[in-house]
Formats: sequence, C-alpha cells, structure tokens
Amino acid sequence: MKFLSNSLMKKLLILFFGVVVIPLSALGWLSLQYARDALWDARFASLEAINEIKKEQILNYLGSLKLNSELLAQSRDVKLTYSILKQYHDIDGVQDDGSFNVDSEDYNDICRRIGSFFKEYMAVYGFREIYIICREHGHVMYSENRGLDLGTNLETGPYGDSGLAGLWSAVSGSGKFTMFDFSFYKPIGHAAAFLGVPILGEEGDVKAVLAIMLDGSQLDRIVGNYAGMGENGETYLVGSDYLIRSNSRFDQKALLVQNVDTAASRKALADQGGVETMLNYQGVEVLSAYSRMGLNEKIGLDFEWAIISELECAEAFASMIELETDIFGLGALLLVVALVAVFFASRSIVLPLKLLMAKVKLMADGDLTVSVSSTNRHDEVGELVNAFNQMIGMMHDQASEMIEGAATIAATIAQLSATTTELAASATQSSSSVTEIAATVEEIRQTSHLSHEKAEQVAGLSEQVMLRAENGRNETAKAIDGMDQIREDVAAIAEGIIHLSEQNMNIGEIIETVSSFADQSNMLSVNASIEAAKAGEHGKGFAVVAQEVKALADQSKEATTQVRRLLGDIQKATSSAVMTTERGSKAVDKGVEQAEKTGIEIDTMADISRESSDASVQIVASSQQQLVGMDQVAQAMEGIKNASQQNVESARQLESAIDNLDKLGRKLRQLSDGLKV
Repeated sequence: MKFLSNSLMKKLLILFFGVVVIPLSALGWLSLQYARDALWDARFASLEAINEIKKEQILNYLGSLKLNSELLAQSRDVKLTYSILKQYHDIDGVQDDGSFNVDSEDYNDICRRIGSFFKEYMAVYGFREIYIICREHGHVMYSENRGLDLGTNLETGPYGDSGLAGLWSAVSGSGKFTMFDFSFYKPIGHAAAFLGVPILGEEGDVKAVLAIMLDGSQLDRIVGNYAGMGENGETYLVGSDYLIRSNSRFDQKALLVQNVDTAASRKALADQGGVETMLNYQGVEVLSAYSRMGLNEKIGLDFEWAIISELECAEAFASMIELETDIFGLGALLLVVALVAVFFASRSIVLPLKLLMAKVKLMADGDLTVSVSSTNRHDEVGELVNAFNQMIGMMHDQASEMIEGAATIAATIAQLSATTTELAASATQSSSSVTEIAATVEEIRQTSHLSHEKAEQVAGLSEQVMLRAENGRNETAKAIDGMDQIREDVAAIAEGIIHLSEQNMNIGEIIETVSSFADQSNMLSVNASIEAAKAGEHGKGFAVVAQEVKALADQSKEATTQVRRLLGDIQKATSSAVMTTERGSKAVDKGVEQAEKTGIEIDTMADISRESSDASVQIVASSQQQLVGMDQVAQAMEGIKNASQQNVESARQLESAIDNLDKLGRKLRQLSDGLKV
C-alpha cells in the first residue's frame, strides 16, 4: 500500500492491470479453458466414436462369418463334398493308426472332383483355411491348402489339444455355430482362430463339422484403419488373458505376444466402458477409449474381447498447445502495446498534476502569488488548471480582506481587553466595599438589638420607680392624716428611703448605659452615613435610615440627661428624707411640716418617674423601629452584595472571553502574516 501511495503513475498502471489486464487475462484464460474443454470433449467423443465404430465393424464381420459359414454348411456343394468324403471314409479312408488316408489316388480324385469351389470361397471372404471334419472320429477329411493337419485324427492325433480340436468337440456336442479364440496353432506356426458350423443330415443330425481358420488379417484391416487417429493412434483387441488379439500399429507380430494388462483393458473386460487419460501398455500417456465387445450377447461366443482405441495426449492436444502458444504470444504483444499506450496516457495526466502539485506546495507555504499557465486542453486536466487559476485569484482577494479584518479585530480586541480589565477591577472594588458595608450594617444591627434590650430594662425600672412614687404618696397622705403613726413607721420609711436610694443608684447606672448606647448609635449612624455616601446611588435608602437612627440616638440622649437630672434630685430628696427621718425621731413636732414637704417632693418625684417611664417607652418603640430598619438595611445590603458578586463573576467571564478572543485575533494575525498576497 505504501508503494501505491507514492505515485499516481503507479496507481494508474496498477489500475490498468487491475481493470484491463487482469480481466482480459482472466477472460482469455477462461476462453482457453473453454476451448481446451471443448477440444478435450471433442477428442473424447471422436475417439469413443472411432472405438464404437470399429467395435460394430468387428461384430458385423464376425456376424457375417457366422451367417456365411452357416449358409456354406447348408449349401449343396458342401453336402455333396461331405457325401463323397463320407463314402471314401467308410470304404477304405481310415488307416490302421486311426488317421484319414489323404495320400491315395482315390482321395486325390475326390479333390479334383471338388474343384476350386472352396478356394474361391476363401478368396472372397479372406479365410485362411476351410476344413471338413468327421463328427464320429474327428478325422480332418478335407482342407483346401492341404496342410499338416489334413488327415489327422483330432481326438487321438498330434493336434488333439489344438484350437481346431476344441472347435470340433464344441460344435459336435452343441450342433451350433461356435468360434474358438486365437491360440497358437502348430501346423501353421503362429496363432489362429477357428469358427465352425455343423453339417446336418436329412434328419437334422450333425454329420460333420465345417471349420474355418482365421489368421486375424481381416481383423487387422478393421482395427488398422487409423483415419482420424493421427500418427500415433491405434486400436487393438485384448483377450481375457490380457494378450493382444490383433497386431499393433507399432508391432506387426504382437498377436498373442504383447501383454496389455492396463487399466483400460481391466476396466473394459469388467464391462466398464469409458474414455479417459491413462498410461498405455508402452508407458505413454494416452487418451484411451475402451469397451467390452459383448461377443456372447451379440454372437453367442464363449469368450470375450476388449476393444481399445488410444491416441497419445501430446498429439491429441497438439492443436491446443499451438492455440495456447498463439494466445499467449498475442496477449504478450497486446500487453506491451497497452502498457506503452497507458504509460504515455498516464504521463499526459501526471505531468500537469505534478506542476499543479508544486504550485499547491507553494500555496501551502503561504505564497498566494503563484499561477499556472493557461492550457488549450479541453479535458478534465485543462479544466482543473483553469479552475486552479480561478481559485488562486479568489483566495488572493479573500486573503487580502482577511488580513485587513485581522488588523481591525486585533485593535478592537485590545480596546475591549482594556475596558474589560477596568470593569473587572471596578467590580472587584465595589464588591469589596459592599462586603465591608454589609459587615458594618450587621454590627449596627447587633448593637440595635442590644440597645433595644437595655431600653426595655430601663422601661421596667421606670415602671417600678413610678409604683414606688405612688406608694410614697400614699404613705405621705397617711402621715398627714395621722402623725401618731409616724414614730412607728419612721424606721420603715428610713429603710424604704434607703432602698429607694439603692434603686436610684441602679437607675443611674442604667441611664449611664442608655447614654452610652445613644452615643454608640450616634457614632454608628455617622459611620452608616459615610458608607452610604460611598455606596452612592445604592446607599441613599441606607442614609435615610442612618439619619433616623441618629435622631433617635439624640432623643435617647436628651431623655437620659433629664432622667439623670431627676435621679440626682431624687437622690438629694432621699438624703433629705433620711435626715428628716432622723430629725423626725428627735423632733416629732416638726413632722407635719416635714411630711407636707415630703409629700410635695414625692409628688414631684412621681411626676418625674412618670415622665421617665414615658421616655423609656418611647425609647423602646424607637429601638423597635430601629431594629426593623436595620433588618431591612441588612437585607438590602445582602442583595447588593450578591449583585456585586454576580457583577464580579460576569466581569471575570467577560475578561476570559475577551482573552480568548484576543488569542484568536493574534492567531489570525499570525496566519495572515504568513500569507503573501
């Protein structure tokens, strides 16, 4: 894949091979295979047809032999000949050794009388010899060629184990046509086959045997027809002993000599006909068609042959090899021509693309001033070059506008960044101020709570003082009504006055505390006013509350001053009462006068106590209002604080966004600086 990714030329060549060469090669290979298969099938069919034709010819030949021999045995000439020979046989034809006398003048005269009938018959049908054999004794009474077997006794003579003797025995026993397979026949010195038919009498009984010798020449003429079998093809017959029953094309003396124990002969004799490639008896690979003759079924013989037709594979497929050579040669030539054409076609595409690639690399380095010369080509490459030039022009214009826009964006971002920084600082400062104000308001609120509690305590004490003043008034009235009881009550009054003096002291301390609270409230109101002024518009409401707090603090201070003055008077009066009580114990007479004065003072004290109580109630109410106002101020300040914090967070987010935008602007500036326009 790395090899393919480096060059378009390589890709085009590989594509050519993948799309053109490989499919065409596959198509050629398939065509060659189909042609091979067709030729193979044709050769198989042709060889099988030749084998079957010759098989039929041999069967027809043997069938005609059977028919002709049967006709010959029933002919008038054969029967007449047998009758003459029979007469000679019965009179003095048999010798003492059991043989038939064929040397006498009478026998020679019989042969002359027979004439040339059998000789002509043999010439017509291609027989080697014709015999007439006596059924009873097996005497060979006649043979046309007068061979060594003439006159012999086939039962007891020297040829009793020959094929001719076997034929005589079979025909005599069955009374039917019989053929005896090829075997070596000693009288002639080579192999021969015999066929025979009975010579019947008037009653249909077997009188003699008409035998015919076959030397295989006629069979050789049939199987030796090599038309359509080339220079090395042949057909031959094989017997059940795997010996050849016909002469070979390559050996004219192969009859019963050449052993053909091959797969074809074994299959054929096992009645398995077919056509296939295999080794023949010579060890050569051949195309072999084999079949069983079917002699028993067709002719009624007791033996079987296999017929085999073979053709050497090299010769059978010579035309196929020649076709393959032609196809491969033509394919190689076409491939070379196609490669040259593809090379130049690819070159015409790749060279402009390489030029464009160089220009594109310059563009990748930021040079937008490049251009490619216009071309007159009207194909896709020419359109690509023109489109490239248009793209360069468009990119040049866009880059110029982008550079100008980048500069504008950079300036705008700088201004926004400065403004955002100031806004963030201001928001942070405002948030800090609001936080401080909120803390101060919280302190004032806590102080107001404490002042309210103290004011409630003062109001309670004032109520007690008022009640004591009422009691003193009642006591003074009782003193005026009955001074008799003054002596008894002087001690109690002294104790009450002393206790009142102690309460006055406590009231004085409370007044001091209230005065201190008023001063602190006044100070807090001043601070609140200052902070409200700092807050600006947001602190206006808080300034009003601070003014009200200050006014309440001033009123509290004035009331405290009055109470303090009244308490001073009360203390003086109490001291006087004590002194008066002491003097009363010495001068009862002056008690009425002193009691009246005491009553007046007590009334005054009651009035002052009542005013002090009213002032304390007013202070409590003002403190309650102050507490409500401070709570509202605290809530308002909490809202302002939250808003300030949100403003700070927003300012920070805006500052971050401006910073990112600034980075983007710088990057855009860098990109635009790298462009050459």
